[in-house]
Amino acid sequence: MSEQAEEPVQAEASAQAEAQEDMADIETDIQPNIEAIIHIPLEIRVELGRIKMPLHELVRLSRGSVVQLHKEANAVVEILANGSVFAQGEVVKADGKLGVRVMEVVSPTERALALA
Repeated sequence: MSEQAEEPVQAEASAQAEAQEDMADIETDIQPNIEAIIHIPLEIRVELGRIKMPLHELVRLSRGSVVQLHKEANAVVEILANGSVFAQGEVVKADGKLGVRVMEVVSPTERALALA
C-alpha cells in the first residue's frame, strides 16, 4: 500500500521538475526575442470591477446614475495588457485625476507567456 502512495508523489515531483525545465527553456527563448518586440504599443486597461445587470436596468441609466460594483472602494485592481493580467495595483487620485499605483507585477516570464 505504501508503494501506491509513493507513486503519485514521485509523479508530482517529476511533473514539477519538467515544468521547471520547460520554464528555463522558455526564458532562454524569450530573452533574445524581447528586444524585437519591446517597442510594440499595447492596450493597457485597469479593471475596477464587473457587474451583470438586466437590460431593463441598463436602459434606465442616465447621466449621474451610479453603478455599484461588488468591490470595496480600496480593493486591489487588475492591470491588463492586451487583455492579460500583468500587475495589480490600487486606485489613487493624482492631480484631480484617477491613476493606479502598481503594487505587484507578474514576473517577466509569466507576462511574456500571457501575451504569447
